Amino acid sequence: MKDLQDRLSMIAGSAGDTSAQQADADLARGKRALGRRRVLRGAGASAFAVAALAAAVVYGTTNQSAAPGNQTAAAPAAKSPVSTARLVAYHGEQPKGFTIDKVPDGWELQGVNESVLTIAPKGFKDKEVNSFVGKIAVMLQSKDDKRTPTGTNVTVAGRPGVINTPTDGGATRNLWVQQPDGIWLLAQIWDASGWTTADFVEFGAGLHVLEGAVQGVG
Repeated sequence: MKDLQDRLSMIAGSAGDTSAQQADADLARGKRALGRRRVLRGAGASAFAVAALAAAVVYGTTNQSAAPGNQTAAAPAAKSPVSTARLVAYHGEQPKGFTIDKVPDGWELQGVNESVLTIAPKGFKDKEVNSFVGKIAVMLQSKDDKRTPTGTNVTVAGRPGVINTPTDGGATRNLWVQQPDGIWLLAQIWDASGWTTADFVEFGAGLHVLEGAVQGVG
């Protein structure tokens, strides 16, 4: 055995001393190899995380749609707003200048003068006919106002009508109905938050202008 080792040593020759250049080169190669392993290791972890997230999303969506116990009911389709105007026939005394066919349930004709009619909840404390807060006011378009109302166009009893919001906004809405003489009738609902378009049309169809009605000024 020793003869064999000696022959191999003679064939290989002397290993010699490792130079500084060789040591630096070996160290650089080792650093590059370590860096590549870290990059590959990090990329593998990221890829694994992405794959796991994708699998969770797929599982979640599939599980919700397929598993009977985990199904989420679809939201019901939005329904048309329910009318809170609850218009009922008006059987009280008819004022001069205007007649009305319907009022909101629980409301009454409160006051009238030559240019305006007000409808308010029964027992409403403010009896001033020219005060419109919390009420419905019916009148003709002012003599000073020559504009054609704009907004949502409707047809009221076969006549052109418009629903719009006054400049001060809020829940107040205006219903305009053009009369045969071209003048517009205005019904101002102070709080129309529960009124549907059908309510406006139904209410407006029950408003009638008589010869005694007078246009206001201002």
